[in-house]
Amino acid sequence: MPTVRSEWLHSKTEPAAKDGMVTAEHHLAAEAGVEVLREGGNAVDAAVAAGFVMGVVEPFTSGIGGIAGLVIRRADGTAVAIDGGTRAPRAARADMFEPIGGDSRAGMYGWPAVKGNDNIEGPLSVGVPGHVAALCHALERHGTLPRGRVMAPAIRLAREGFEVDWFVALSVAMYHERLHRAGGGKDVFFRPSGAPLRPPIGTEPSDRLVQPDLAGALEAIAKEGPRVLYEGALGRALVAGVRDAGGILSPEDLRGYAAVESAPLETEYRGVRLLTLPGLSGGETVARALAILRAFPLAGKERGGAEHLHLVGEALRGAFLHRFSSLADHTTHLNVVDRERTMVALTQTLGQGFGSGFVAPGTGVVLLDTMTWFDPVPGHPNSIAPGKRVLWAGAPSLLVRDGRPLLAVGAPGGRKIMSAVAQTIVNVVDFGDGPQDAVNRPRVHDEGEGLLVDSRVPEAVRAELAALGHDVRVKEETLMSAWFARPQAILVDPRTGDLRGGVDALKPAVAIGL
Repeated sequence: MPTVRSEWLHSKTEPAAKDGMVTAEHHLAAEAGVEVLREGGNAVDAAVAAGFVMGVVEPFTSGIGGIAGLVIRRADGTAVAIDGGTRAPRAARADMFEPIGGDSRAGMYGWPAVKGNDNIEGPLSVGVPGHVAALCHALERHGTLPRGRVMAPAIRLAREGFEVDWFVALSVAMYHERLHRAGGGKDVFFRPSGAPLRPPIGTEPSDRLVQPDLAGALEAIAKEGPRVLYEGALGRALVAGVRDAGGILSPEDLRGYAAVESAPLETEYRGVRLLTLPGLSGGETVARALAILRAFPLAGKERGGAEHLHLVGEALRGAFLHRFSSLADHTTHLNVVDRERTMVALTQTLGQGFGSGFVAPGTGVVLLDTMTWFDPVPGHPNSIAPGKRVLWAGAPSLLVRDGRPLLAVGAPGGRKIMSAVAQTIVNVVDFGDGPQDAVNRPRVHDEGEGLLVDSRVPEAVRAELAALGHDVRVKEETLMSAWFARPQAILVDPRTGDLRGGVDALKPAVAIGL
């Protein structure tokens, strides 16, 4: 006799506003962005403010030691993409890591494991950060407010601290070993006893995360601009810390680094224009998956049925096949749309949770694990090379219909970002979803090694997918997992012009409008 069991259902409301909206993974970041909008700043000002705050309140997802990419569409219809990706140090070599052999895999991309996990954590995994260059470039070229004003919320939160919530506390505790391996991370993110920080539980006092060294680093950037990291005292302190611990980052690696501004990658999907991040990002894979799906009338299929999910899975598999053959995580995303309907989609990351786990002493800056994006085995398309830029998964995207803004969307979640963004777009364009439903419906993911299927997909549909030839692997999304990434979106309602926000129902993400 079959059994039945209770289901743990989560939901969030879909806020609507007219004068601006911010979505972010943490409420303090969204509030900082809305505060900037309220004071007359534009969407770029708000996105940069929220982006810097995210690096303070969720230092395991992003920060000034990481990378960022964003797409901006101004109210006049012009659009740009800004890529602040990372690259390997010039002293890097294809054979710099020693594989341990066998079938062992490690890191968020499952490369062959190496001795000591040196390619995915610790000082040898560190490369060139691009986050500061990207955000400061966006602000200088496309913002309206002074750098000091925009960065003030992040500086304040780093210096005064903030009460850790359950998600921050659990995320920090998960990376105890990585943060205790080398550098100053253990002194920043744990109690003096080495115990993890305590969130509010209602019966005992909670802890605050105070980061005075990071506040100093942010203040230096606010005052001197990105040159203090790439050519000045902050950069010298980062390099010295990395090299003292055995890393190979050098002043020459930082000197001259600049974010790249270009035209967005553009494509058309059922009468909607997609603007996404070009180059070595996830944007091309999203565009390719949609190009495959364009040939099939998805709107005529049952939403969430086997035919719909089969076509999506096949399109994703084809797009990833091209990605792996032709192109050589903990992440965070935020969206902003302002009163004039300038739109910004910003994705930023440290790589894995807390990136390398290495904090250069005295700086408070968590540094990304650049080498985690490279295949540690020589002779492959993504193998290590001196100064080589990484292929990362960020896919901040904007949609325009009939010359009018429609959607800002993106996600954190490693390679799952690309399938999440593509399926959110399908949910809006093909099935008419609002943003909250669009980002939270059950999804699939296929990179060619089996079809991951959300456990909320009915068993009968899973059986049909298996009958169609898919190697179905059921995954349950929980409060701490990211099997299918965590997208968020702002929809400009075509009928009313209102801004409507959608965020992950399982995480602390929030949409705030005014």
